[in-house]
Amino acid sequence: MRRLLILFLIAIGLSVVTSCAPQGVTSALSEDMRETFFVAITMEGGTGKARIESPVEVTKEDGELTAKFVWSSKNYDYMIVEGVRYENENTGGPSTFTVAVPDLENPLTIIGDTTAMSTPHEIEYVIIWGDAAADEDGSEEEPDKVTAGGTSDPASVGKALEAAGLTETGTLDLEYAKGFSVRFYGDLACISIENSGDYLLVPEGGSVPEGLPEQVVILQEPIDQTYLVSTSAMDPVVACGALGHIRLSGTKADDWYIDEAKAAMEDGTLLYAGKYRAPDYELILSEGCDLAIENTMIYHEPAVKAKLEELGIPVLVETSSYEDHPLGRLEWIRLYGVLFDRQKEADDFYAAQLLSMEQILAAKPDTGKRVAFFHVTSNGLINVRKNGDYITKMIEMAGGHYALQNAGESENALSTMNMQMEDFYAEASDADIIIYNSTIDGELSSVEDLIAKNALFADFKAVKDSQVFCTQKNLFQQTTGAAAFMQDLNACFTGEDRDFSYLKKLN
Repeated sequence: MRRLLILFLIAIGLSVVTSCAPQGVTSALSEDMRETFFVAITMEGGTGKARIESPVEVTKEDGELTAKFVWSSKNYDYMIVEGVRYENENTGGPSTFTVAVPDLENPLTIIGDTTAMSTPHEIEYVIIWGDAAADEDGSEEEPDKVTAGGTSDPASVGKALEAAGLTETGTLDLEYAKGFSVRFYGDLACISIENSGDYLLVPEGGSVPEGLPEQVVILQEPIDQTYLVSTSAMDPVVACGALGHIRLSGTKADDWYIDEAKAAMEDGTLLYAGKYRAPDYELILSEGCDLAIENTMIYHEPAVKAKLEELGIPVLVETSSYEDHPLGRLEWIRLYGVLFDRQKEADDFYAAQLLSMEQILAAKPDTGKRVAFFHVTSNGLINVRKNGDYITKMIEMAGGHYALQNAGESENALSTMNMQMEDFYAEASDADIIIYNSTIDGELSSVEDLIAKNALFADFKAVKDSQVFCTQKNLFQQTTGAAAFMQDLNACFTGEDRDFSYLKKLN
């Protein structure tokens, strides 16, 4: 009877969004809103000498999509998309076009006119869209840093709590994390997350103070039927002993690389409830979901977020991917300790990991080794970490030197960028060690697998010296393993013979 009632409510009163793709989500809420995000692409057609840079900046406004195509060449004078001709917007640099696109699901055929040959030629290409961070197999590395997100105003929340007669009794003293803060008002905890919002954690049976700002999200304890969509949150939740508070998963069992999560799904204590853009609303309601933990990909789907909230399910957007220091990302376990009443367990785990890292740092292990960290995209480009990214910082902290000094900050907020093979070769061919990031397209089994992606790898110093390593698929889901990953890195740089947790050497 309860299941029938839920179906009835959804059918007549809640107008549930069920689309599985970004362009398919429509809602009155999404109208008159403008959001910008980045979507990875692959291209087919042409000679391969000129490509559109990936990821592509996409803007959604009033339900309409536009994409900004930036070519690797300055020789394209116009493009034809869906029968409409667009002129080059950038006459002094890479050819740039802002074009209307029908959706982000179906392949898009485009025509680019190049003047690089003796006479202009129109060349047909096909663009295949992909998520900026997440694939259907759940192997996402991290969400993108979107420009549109929630807002946090802890000062106004604090004033409202004081006006309600409450006094601040303490704070969660953070050492490295910059993206969140926690202030305590007796039994209440005020959680503020940058680019997400303000959340008030109220104990079971406790009353909600009056006069709070409208944007404050109330989290009423006990929180034990959580829909966890952000894969990066699962590992700290498990590490602080709070897995029992998670009932629903946005990742399927086969796509988890966290043993406890996989086992929970196999024994039925954790249920699959759909990806971030296509939740199973019926299941979520029937299980009495009391919180959804999302990453910033949900900002691409404002109608889905709004629908969850309309159903009475608070949405917490975690932004740990914004932390640029590995210890800052690790310290997010302390947030989950507060959220799930496991504060001591979380603090103890964090302190132990911090001690393990400090043992490496105390040795000041500057090995002098130049290191490249990368993967090859499906269209042959080299995707690398930008300087200052937390992976490059761990390389430096573990005693290495990041080889790609020209992989600097760019106009977008992503922590990675694509390079042409020629540019990558110029910087990384003499690197002492190269590490292939396998989290996107699968692990390599041998050096021959790497050379098969591009024959130029055979000329790399690291290949000739048998100093090629590959990450394992568990690296980015197991976010609490920063210390172990640094130990792996240090062992690579020093030549120590040991069992790796997150790397393997290729022969």
